[in-house]
Amino acid sequence: MINTCASCGKVGRLVCVGCIKAPAYLDDTAPATYYCDAACQKAHWAEHKDRCKLLQRRKMLHRAAKVIQDLYYILLRKSFRHSVEKVDRVDENTIFVHTATPDVRGKNSILPDPRPGSLSSNRADELAALTMNGCGNSVAMMGPSIQIMLKDIMPLIYESQTIALNRKLWGVLVTFDGWADMKSDMVDKVDVHEVIFVMMHSPGIPIQDQERYVIDLTHAQYGHHDETLMPWKTYVETRVHTNSGHRPLGWTREKTKNLMFEELGEDGLMLQIIVGHFEEVMTKAVRDIPGWLKIWKEKDETAYERQVEQILQQVTTRLDKFVAGKADDVNYKLWTSASGKRLMEANAKRLRKQKLDLWGSDFRGPAFAPAMKLIKARQAKERESWTEEKKVEMHLVHTLEGTDYKGPKPHTT
Repeated sequence: MINTCASCGKVGRLVCVGCIKAPAYLDDTAPATYYCDAACQKAHWAEHKDRCKLLQRRKMLHRAAKVIQDLYYILLRKSFRHSVEKVDRVDENTIFVHTATPDVRGKNSILPDPRPGSLSSNRADELAALTMNGCGNSVAMMGPSIQIMLKDIMPLIYESQTIALNRKLWGVLVTFDGWADMKSDMVDKVDVHEVIFVMMHSPGIPIQDQERYVIDLTHAQYGHHDETLMPWKTYVETRVHTNSGHRPLGWTREKTKNLMFEELGEDGLMLQIIVGHFEEVMTKAVRDIPGWLKIWKEKDETAYERQVEQILQQVTTRLDKFVAGKADDVNYKLWTSASGKRLMEANAKRLRKQKLDLWGSDFRGPAFAPAMKLIKARQAKERESWTEEKKVEMHLVHTLEGTDYKGPKPHTT
């Protein structure tokens, strides 16, 4: 294929390095722009400038989304609240995550901190277990960091609440006492799914044509792989039955800040872990990294990868330091005390027997068949709903008062 100069039409041998290899967006495949020489490139810049900057922002957004996802997985592992006994892939569409009785294995063992591959040798199953039932948490815990990382490339960042459909995977969390959320009314239950909505502001482009994306940090729980970032239109057409609209970033965090507690153990032994503190540590670590825009703009791919590796390590170190500091927490001392251990061991023995009675040592005990019957009915109901008329609102349904957004306001419908 012969590439032609965008300015004069002759054979183009030079390529605009600013927008080369930009990702596609819907029908826009982002072909490279070629020139025959530097003079033609300079002459064409006035016409190409807005397009080039749009594609550069698109490239930066894709880079940022991957780093945001990697940071969230690090945060998830550090704040993960379950000791997982088994990730049981029952069939192509169903997974059961069995949690074990919490134990005391050493310093700060209140947090299992599962290493990659420790929950399951299958990466997809492991990420599904990590992200299960965690969409609201992802928006609350990563929202402030996302705003810091994207503020120079995506001026409009909102939370969006959807009803998820067209899943490849249905997950069931079975707690260490054998309980699972498998009641008969779950067949008609809908799953509210929280995601991040972002929109560009490119000069000269009407508001309805601005590029819009979804950042879905917990897509793995539904069996989707490495699809953190997706055009909003594609997302609602393929993954959503109903979109109830967008809310200001921070809405979920504010709503849940007093509910972000986990209780481990029972009969008087409770260890409360303030999950929100992890969000604060993450946000501060992200804020302390200078020049996010410069990082996203880095043209040398090797240098960029090196910077990302350093960032991930910096954040990991900060989170580890925070967890280590919890050893002086009064609740942790109670947890690791001799009396605490005796009580935990007594509870563990009783709860283990209870779970074995329900699920058996092979996880196929009396509770398995009715649970599978319900989950299959749920899967069938959701597939049926997917064929019905979808009610997806494609426009922004909020105002932007009180925000820092300086671009044109979207239509309110």
